[in-house]
Amino acid sequence: MGDTKISYDEQFGIGTFKREICSELGEPFWLELTDGLVLPDMETEAGCKCCNMHTFICRLEAMADEKTVRKILYRVRHGIHPSQSAWAREEFLEIGDLDMFLQKHLETETERFIELNREHKDFYGQEITDEVLEFIQKNPFMLAPIRHGNKLHCMAFPYNMREYLDAADDTMRRYHACHCPFAKESILSDMPISPILCYCSLGHVMNFTEAFLGRELEGRVVRSVLNKDLTCEYEITIPEDIMTQYIAPRGMENVIDTRKNE
Repeated sequence: MGDTKISYDEQFGIGTFKREICSELGEPFWLELTDGLVLPDMETEAGCKCCNMHTFICRLEAMADEKTVRKILYRVRHGIHPSQSAWAREEFLEIGDLDMFLQKHLETETERFIELNREHKDFYGQEITDEVLEFIQKNPFMLAPIRHGNKLHCMAFPYNMREYLDAADDTMRRYHACHCPFAKESILSDMPISPILCYCSLGHVMNFTEAFLGRELEGRVVRSVLNKDLTCEYEITIPEDIMTQYIAPRGMENVIDTRKNE
């Protein structure tokens, strides 16, 4: 998850998609892409089960190669930027060790949710019940990236954790997991949005890691509720120079095992 304190200072919407598509492929491409389309509106897409976004993404996938589409959506990242988590870079450099930084961040975030539970306070409207807290503690990579060799593993918070845990079937569990106002309602339709849209969420999750490591990184979507998984999980590759400079020798033994399995 990463930075749960981030302030969203940009109005996220289809304009964010337009900015990144034009930046990568030019405005003529955007005009061709959107010719004759009803552009998705975040406030009203739920009413048509995200049918406009379904058409938009289908056309984008048809007009651009998969690598380019992933790159664009990764940069959309819900309108946030690593500069909004600048505090993490300072703290990481002060600690000077990746594993120690991640452990401290995990402990801080865990204590925060224990306190929310104890004081009966919510997290962005979500009640942190005993069951929710137990779920979080069983999945620590919801709170901070977990390193396995040269990979960082992350998991997104379900949008409504209490409903997610109480869901009667997998479809409703996926529905309550999804955060995206451009995709969520499509899970309950006959035309779910393409899972490639989840590269926007990958960018959102990677924002924190790119902030404290101070560079753009490579990652991939491992699991996605739009792909009929029950969780949204991501993998981020740690650059070799970071492995060498910021991981003590005690943590290097897993690198060989990880690469052998790739």
